Amino acid sequence: MKLEDRTAIVTGASSGIGRGIAVAFAEEGANVVLASRNEESKMEQDDRTTTEVIREDGGEALFQETDVTVESDVETLVETTVDVYGGIDILVNNAGVTSNNPIHEATEEEWDHVHDVNVKGVYWCSKHAIPHILESDHGRVINISSQRGLLGGSPPKKAAYVSSKGAVSNLTRQMALDYGPEGVAVNAICPGPVISNMTRIESEADRERLLDGILTPFVGVPKDIAPAAVLLASDGGRFIHGHNLVIDGGYLVK
Repeated sequence: MKLEDRTAIVTGASSGIGRGIAVAFAEEGANVVLASRNEESKMEQDDRTTTEVIREDGGEALFQETDVTVESDVETLVETTVDVYGGIDILVNNAGVTSNNPIHEATEEEWDHVHDVNVKGVYWCSKHAIPHILESDHGRVINISSQRGLLGGSPPKKAAYVSSKGAVSNLTRQMALDYGPEGVAVNAICPGPVISNMTRIESEADRERLLDGILTPFVGVPKDIAPAAVLLASDGGRFIHGHNLVIDGGYLVK
């Protein structure tokens, strides 16, 4: 119970990596506030919501409908969390979207949407949650970036996505400088190919394409990312600051 009596907000918690982290946090004793636009998972194999999974296993979870690009939604999310649980210890900025165009073909709408969710969403959530996290003895912020934010990569044509994740990785370093002296550890996790709504395997060709870019004989799943989030959120992560933790099946090495 590494997170017992601590309260965590996880954005994009309905499916994929956010869902995996939220469930792992609850298993470690945290009160988990699940922030997403929709409570239902976008993955067909998920026959229960994240809220149901946690509660049926005896954990504590609360769903709050939230669009991270809308400040009033984020304010309500933070206010609800504090009203119900008395404070905030951990924020996981996981909500994200992608796109598939090189920069000369990316529309302004596409560019703005990706950056609004992936970067401004981190801004809004951090802006409103951090004043409460500063009051915690176990303050943590975990931003979900990407290995593409450090290197770019294949398949190509992801200009908006890669630039947004590069911003998240550098913002993480700055936030660590700003809040580390105040007792808040700020880090990022940079996943590689992980099966989710953003990275779907709908054919054997999809699987082979993903495997061709990594070293492992399997594509990652959310449970491969969740233990790192638990480490960063727990007392075991208290001396880790400003780090972009790459969990990518060897993508960067290859």
